[in-house]
Amino acid sequence: MRRLESVHPLLLLLLPLAPAGVPSVPRLADSVPPWIAVDSAARTVTFALEAMPGGPDGIATLNGHHHGDVEIVVPLNWTVKWNWINRDSAQNHSLVVMAEREKLPAEGGRPVFDNALSRAVTAGLKPGQKDLTTFVADQAGWYWILCGVPNHALRGEWIGLKVDRAAVVPGVVKGRG
Repeated sequence: MRRLESVHPLLLLLLPLAPAGVPSVPRLADSVPPWIAVDSAARTVTFALEAMPGGPDGIATLNGHHHGDVEIVVPLNWTVKWNWINRDSAQNHSLVVMAEREKLPAEGGRPVFDNALSRAVTAGLKPGQKDLTTFVADQAGWYWILCGVPNHALRGEWIGLKVDRAAVVPGVVKGRG
């Protein structure tokens, strides 16, 4: 990985420039949804996530979202906390952060960040069970926050997560899913 110190100082002046009309960083929502709390001083973002029934074809949603229709943007090296509850009375669910690939995985696996998973990733938590997770988003890139129970992510139980070097505050953008 190249360090910024090895880049010529005059080139650093060009970084903020972008062609007219093209933002240099993704446009974030004017405000974060009520299920996201931001503590800029502590460089921490907290998600209150709920697996809820009512998605298309009987799938659960994460706070009403599914099939990657939203992407949470987190600045690089911020701490991420999630308070998660399974509110689906019919099925077990879990959460795990995995690197985006060509295809969604059939089930949850190893998280991309240390501790970026709920308990019982493939078995899932029973209806009404809760989980607390804290991890550091220390690798820039695109990821999935997905249900690790077999076939749940394939059916659409996932949203996006982007860890962005250029972001200065967390936000939510329309997903790429």
